[in-house]
Amino acid sequence: MTIVFRLKNSEKVEAYGCSEKDLTRLVSQFNNGHLMRVKNLCINPNEVISFVGYGNEEKQ
Repeated sequence: MTIVFRLKNSEKVEAYGCSEKDLTRLVSQFNNGHLMRVKNLCINPNEVISFVGYGNEEKQ
Protein backbone atom coordinates (compact mmCIF):
# COMPACT_ATOMS: atom_id res chain seq x y z
CA MET A 1 0.00 0.00 0.00
CA THR A 2 1.13 3.54 -0.71
CA ILE A 3 0.18 6.32 1.70
CA VAL A 4 0.07 9.81 0.20
CA PHE A 5 0.24 12.88 2.45
CA ARG A 6 -0.86 16.34 1.28
CA LEU A 7 0.84 19.08 3.29
CA LYS A 8 -0.04 22.74 3.91
CA ASN A 9 2.92 23.96 1.85
CA SER A 10 1.36 22.32 -1.27
CA GLU A 11 3.84 19.42 -1.12
CA LYS A 12 2.93 15.76 -1.62
CA VAL A 13 4.86 13.05 0.25
CA GLU A 14 4.47 9.31 -0.39
CA ALA A 15 5.34 6.30 1.75
CA TYR A 16 5.60 2.99 -0.17
CA GLY A 17 5.25 -0.57 1.11
CA CYS A 18 2.93 0.24 4.02
CA SER A 19 0.34 -2.05 5.60
CA GLU A 20 -3.19 -1.58 6.91
CA LYS A 21 -1.67 -1.58 10.41
CA ASP A 22 0.56 1.37 9.45
CA LEU A 23 -2.45 3.32 8.18
CA THR A 24 -4.45 2.58 11.34
CA ARG A 25 -1.53 3.72 13.51
CA LEU A 26 -1.17 6.94 11.46
CA VAL A 27 -4.85 7.76 11.97
CA SER A 28 -4.39 7.35 15.72
CA GLN A 29 -1.23 9.49 15.75
CA PHE A 30 -2.97 12.19 13.68
CA ASN A 31 -6.06 12.25 15.93
CA ASN A 32 -3.89 12.48 19.07
CA GLY A 33 -1.62 15.17 17.62
CA HIS A 34 1.50 13.00 17.88
CA LEU A 35 4.36 12.95 15.40
CA MET A 36 3.30 10.73 12.50
CA ARG A 37 5.91 8.05 11.74
CA VAL A 38 5.82 5.55 8.91
CA LYS A 39 8.72 3.90 7.08
CA ASN A 40 11.46 6.58 6.91
CA LEU A 41 9.08 9.55 7.27
CA CYS A 42 8.30 11.70 10.29
CA ILE A 43 5.54 14.23 9.69
CA ASN A 44 4.12 16.91 11.97
CA PRO A 45 0.31 16.39 12.07
CA ASN A 46 -0.18 20.18 12.20
CA GLU A 47 1.23 20.36 8.64
CA VAL A 48 -1.02 17.63 7.19
CA ILE A 49 -4.10 18.53 5.17
CA SER A 50 -4.97 14.93 4.30
CA PHE A 51 -3.52 11.46 3.86
CA VAL A 52 -4.87 8.52 1.87
CA GLY A 53 -3.87 4.87 1.43
CA TYR A 54 -3.86 3.40 -2.11
CA GLY A 55 -3.40 -0.09 -3.49
CA ASN A 56 -4.07 -2.55 -0.72
CA GLU A 57 -1.67 -5.44 -1.38
CA GLU A 58 -3.31 -8.08 0.82
CA LYS A 59 -2.79 -11.60 -0.51
CA GLN A 60 -5.49 -14.21 -0.02
